[in-house]
Amino acid sequence: MAVAENVSSCSLSAMWDWSHLSLSGTPPAVPLLDAAADLLVLERNFAASLGICERGLQILSAEPTDAKCEQVKTSLCVVAIQCLVELGRWREVLPWLIQYYQTPQEMPYNIMEMCILLYGKVKQPQVMLEVSSDWLQVQANRLLPNCCRVAELHLLHILLPLGLFSDAEVLAQDSDVFTEKQRHIALALVSEHRRQWEEYEAAAATERDEHSQSESMGRTGKVQTRIQNVAHLLLRALGMIAGIIRRTPFRNAALAVLLITIILLRLDPASPAAYGPISSLLLLIRQTIASIFQRHPSRQL
Repeated sequence: MAVAENVSSCSLSAMWDWSHLSLSGTPPAVPLLDAAADLLVLERNFAASLGICERGLQILSAEPTDAKCEQVKTSLCVVAIQCLVELGRWREVLPWLIQYYQTPQEMPYNIMEMCILLYGKVKQPQVMLEVSSDWLQVQANRLLPNCCRVAELHLLHILLPLGLFSDAEVLAQDSDVFTEKQRHIALALVSEHRRQWEEYEAAAATERDEHSQSESMGRTGKVQTRIQNVAHLLLRALGMIAGIIRRTPFRNAALAVLLITIILLRLDPASPAAYGPISSLLLLIRQTIASIFQRHPSRQL
């Protein structure tokens, strides 16, 4: 798993060296820390290692807080984060940590580094935006020697991928975090990312416009084709009707039209409204019969 491999290198480098804690008076969770680390690195039994880390953190929660306990707690969290990532449960990392730290601002710098790298790697920088921003605003954290490293990761993996260039420029100009040389490099980096972002947005907008125009032309072409097909069918139908009319005597055509009218209008023969059309129909029928016998007098014999 690519995410696990990337976080693994960070987690191992971020682990505290707890070998000096083997002296008397060390926190009782130290043996659990050793066992969890062995399960993670040697046996790669991530679920078991995670369980031991949680057990060790529960023991520490009942102990008086001191520097040694905080070191062991941090190391247990580092191992547990790696286990969660290896188990494919990276989405649970931040909620899991909140169980053991009252606020994210209280997290040690190395845990904050791991979280920024993790959520940046999985393309979820927005998850850490508020967390790491608030962490960098805490004065006690800004006095730490490694605050510069956290600020650098926040700039590279959170602000720039989200396109927050104004915030990135403010952070890059912070003299309490970066040296003058570092500020110059950071500002140049922000400027370059802004330029690339704007070029990408312009290219994407052009591509969207071309795609919209292509779709519009395609729809227009389809409509025109349908109109042409309907017009062609209408012309053929009109031609057929005109041919039939030319071959049919006027009276027969009129009779047919009247019959069709009666059928379409559904005239009731008993209705007064139908008297006029029916009378005309009867008169037309008589005239048609009379004209037929006049044309063929021999048939009267």
